[in-house]
Amino acid sequence: MLLRRCSDASAPYPCALGLPPDGLGALVGTVFPEAANGWTPGRCFSRHVHRLAEAKAEDHHACPVSMDIAAPEIMRLKREEEDFLGLLLRNRSTGQPIAAVFATIIARACLENDHLWRSLGLAGRNSLADLLQRHFHPLASANTRKLRWKRFFYERLLAKGRPADRPTVCDACSHHSDCYGDIVPKRAHGS
Repeated sequence: MLLRRCSDASAPYPCALGLPPDGLGALVGTVFPEAANGWTPGRCFSRHVHRLAEAKAEDHHACPVSMDIAAPEIMRLKREEEDFLGLLLRNRSTGQPIAAVFATIIARACLENDHLWRSLGLAGRNSLADLLQRHFHPLASANTRKLRWKRFFYERLLAKGRPADRPTVCDACSHHSDCYGDIVPKRAHGS
């Protein structure tokens, strides 16, 4: 997930990992101490790993940069991220710090206009289900209808009082019909 997600501090909001540089530094130093050698938090960890592996620069695809995000949109995205993060944190399987880190990364990835497993750089939906079962078991086990994860997260948020008329990141997604079938979004972004 770290290699897929862009960790450069200058990355646009929806593309970043969601961890502050020192948080990412602590994670890398703990989980991948050898890869931390020569890397400075705040710099792109993915580019650093590609350099360590002597991969050609053209083999690394950086996150697409879009600086056209207006301030109201940033505030809406932050509110969505806080909703996702709160849901995940309330449903951690253990008190291990890695679960909070995963919650932060997953909450940020939920903001992207793609399937969550793809945004996280995982091999498929089952990989995401395994991750959620391991670190957020109460939440993952409640998905008895096998809904797509972001849709399921929104259903849980709605059940906990999230306003139904507030637009979601899913409303304008090109994959909306894959996840919601024939349900028409209440209103699209910018409407």
